[in-house]
Amino acid sequence: MEKANTGVWGKISGALQFFEDNASALFLTVSVLTMTYEVLARYFIHTSIYWATEWTPFLVTWGMLLGNAVLIRRKGHISITILQNALKKGSDKCLLDIYIALINVSFSALFIVSSFHMVTDAAVKGTLSESLMQTPMMFPYSMMVIAGILMIIRSIEKIFEAATALSREAGWYRSILLPILLLLTLGVVLMVSFVSNALVVMAALLVLFLLMGVPITYSLGLSTIIAIIGFKIIGINGLASKMFWSINKYSLLAIPFFVISGNIMAKGNLGKYLLDFASSGLRAIHGGFAISIMFAAIVFAAISGASAASAAALAVMALPIMVQKGYPKEFGAGLIATGGTLAIIIPPSSMMILYGATAEVSITDMFKAGILPGLSVAVILIIYIYIVSKARGYGEAKEAFSLVEVWHSFKKAIWALIMPVAILGSIYSGVCTPTEAAAVSVIYAFVVCVFVYKDVDIKQFWGIIHDSVRTSAFILAITMTASLFGFLITMEQFPQMILDLVVRSNIDRVGMLLLINAVIFLLGFFMSPGAIILIVVPIVLPVAKRLGIDPIHLGIIITVNLEIALLTPPVGANLYVLSSVGGMAVQQVIKGVMPFVLIMLVALLVITFVPQITLSIF
Repeated sequence: MEKANTGVWGKISGALQFFEDNASALFLTVSVLTMTYEVLARYFIHTSIYWATEWTPFLVTWGMLLGNAVLIRRKGHISITILQNALKKGSDKCLLDIYIALINVSFSALFIVSSFHMVTDAAVKGTLSESLMQTPMMFPYSMMVIAGILMIIRSIEKIFEAATALSREAGWYRSILLPILLLLTLGVVLMVSFVSNALVVMAALLVLFLLMGVPITYSLGLSTIIAIIGFKIIGINGLASKMFWSINKYSLLAIPFFVISGNIMAKGNLGKYLLDFASSGLRAIHGGFAISIMFAAIVFAAISGASAASAAALAVMALPIMVQKGYPKEFGAGLIATGGTLAIIIPPSSMMILYGATAEVSITDMFKAGILPGLSVAVILIIYIYIVSKARGYGEAKEAFSLVEVWHSFKKAIWALIMPVAILGSIYSGVCTPTEAAAVSVIYAFVVCVFVYKDVDIKQFWGIIHDSVRTSAFILAITMTASLFGFLITMEQFPQMILDLVVRSNIDRVGMLLLINAVIFLLGFFMSPGAIILIVVPIVLPVAKRLGIDPIHLGIIITVNLEIALLTPPVGANLYVLSSVGGMAVQQVIKGVMPFVLIMLVALLVITFVPQITLSIF
């Protein structure tokens, strides 16, 4: 809950907050309607709405840029908080918060300067878009400047908030952290001045910022910008263009669209209907209710592609019932948290979309390739659940199978069951692109939850869009700064260095796959799945191709590995979802999750070394 603003600045800040929240939500809503209208026009009016193809990405990009300011205001960016948690004194925490906010201000200031140059350059040269509309590009670019100003305002607010709290701490100026931070700043200046390798500077700054608790987005962005500018790889004028066009991509629009549809479904009782249907068919076997949760997770995954939303929706409904039925709460939390991760591997998956855009492979092919691996992981988990339930007496079968009840629950769940079939069917048949199918899925989810199931009030819809902006903006913010990282390592020929090292070390295909899995697994303890894709893929993809590893197979391997990242502390999102919803300590959730993590590691190895599971569909 955000604090109410008072005073003159409070009113100004409140007005800016209203603009950030509602303009970003409006841009995202209009883009969904525009994309849906384009699909309808193509099939019912037999005409192409050419302006929709150009302006829908612009609208989503605008919404995501404004969403960055929202994330700063609400502390929605993910960071590594080991140092912050280790600090005991309130004054030390405040000093670190101020320093982190200053780093955010530094990035935002460079962002504004570069964006302003991009806008003025487009205005002077009269740059037009390449579409039939020939839009003057100074207008789409201008949101970069507006968003940058809002980002710097929100960062400065954080400085004042921390400084106010610091002033209440007696003797704060005697904190040992203060000279340490000043020495670190001096060290950064000296390193940039005297180290002769841009990659070394970037890597050192990235590690330093991450360990300090700077949000991953700004750690990646500022460390890369300092290296690029410091070594004069390109001027500051060229940075904003790379960031803008990295997220202004048609294929990436599917991410926020699927996030919205998933959030709508999660807000309603979709999970309950799916759970009732699955439970009615499985109640006569040991662990039937636990297995039915996994079934509901599979369908949820095929609807939303949003792991946290799936885990939260299932936890609210299923965890209390599991406890009532005699399942240990830790086991239930581990099962549900793991079931939520299926949203990453079972299409449509936002991480598959991100990988496809990063590796420049077909997102439709990624979706096709993910079906069997996703179902394989689910089946392995179901077998484990059954064996454990049978051995330990969990969920003993006490009720007889009833075909009548199955039929009644099926009729209730039918609209939810149709959705994944409709989404994936329209994509695989060529009726819709993944982006168009994502937009249509929002309309379908809205109609079903508001008018058919009637468990989502139309007044709640705007709040759902606000939540979706924050989730999507985080993913695309990392995409934006990671584009600079990808540019730097390409210019410095880092992938070629890795390839030469692999060749000299005689690492074969098997060794490379093991190495990639090990690196991603370790990164998963500290970074979000989106950040891992954007950092790792540009480095390992050229090497993998050279060793004969199919890019689609590599994408599925990485995606399955990222499932596990959602379950490993300290940044595993599903751990905190279950901790919050279930009223449990995070340590309890971790204990419940660990057996499932081991099972998923086995599944990962199988999928890694049996590529036919991934590629047999082609």
